[in-house]
Amino acid sequence: MSPSEADRFMDSSPGPGFVGSRRAMRLILLLNFVLFGLFVIPTAHRWIDRGFLAARAIHLEELAGRSLQVWILGSTALATTLFWRMVWKKRKAMSAGISSPELSLEGTLLLAWWLALLGACVYGFMLGVN
Repeated sequence: MSPSEADRFMDSSPGPGFVGSRRAMRLILLLNFVLFGLFVIPTAHRWIDRGFLAARAIHLEELAGRSLQVWILGSTALATTLFWRMVWKKRKAMSAGISSPELSLEGTLLLAWWLALLGACVYGFMLGVN
């Protein structure tokens, strides 16, 4: 198998109009970290509060909050599924004798996201306990 065929096999080289699993996963995780930062950084948090207050005035606060929850759960599940799919394809390629790209960056990003998400959940739980 030639190098270009191996790249197509791993979805790592995007063709015209095609975005591979690696790029999609990185984009999802980047967007999630940006959203997380908006809620954690005090200055940005004030902007989010103002946005939710404006949404409350037109009765969209609950819809915006629910949409954010659905995005966080759905994007985390999608990023995790994409990562395991890439791991599976990598193992399949390795067993066929094809070299495949490293997934350490994607794995680190996904682990960092899961730790941030679990840390936020634990923090919220601890605030509710007291």
